[in-house]
Amino acid sequence: MSNVVSQYLGELPKKEQEALETVRKQILSLIPEAEERLSRGVPFFYYKGKRAVGFRSSKTHLSFFIMEGKVLDTHRSEISNYDNSSTIIKFSLDKPLSKHIIEKLVRARIEEIEKSLLKKTK
Repeated sequence: MSNVVSQYLGELPKKEQEALETVRKQILSLIPEAEERLSRGVPFFYYKGKRAVGFRSSKTHLSFFIMEGKVLDTHRSEISNYDNSSTIIKFSLDKPLSKHIIEKLVRARIEEIEKSLLKKTK
């Protein structure tokens, strides 16, 4: 696990730290080869050199990021109970993202990256 992401999490209040560590562990279980980095102060998981997903703690909420691609647009109905945009899903300690949603989004983003890499090799 990345020291910079561990340091980021270590600076958060305990409950936010625990919630995001749970998300982190799930992401790493789905993409164990992911490289963890900070991008503009936000922890991101890179797959085959491409930014896959990330998360962050803010004053009023927690966020799950998919900064590229169409994954959130494709799964809009499944995240409609959360404040969301084209790249971010906002959630809280009281209303966390389900493991099912996280898994579905991470898998969809990995598939999207794989397809984009295949196109480049053709």
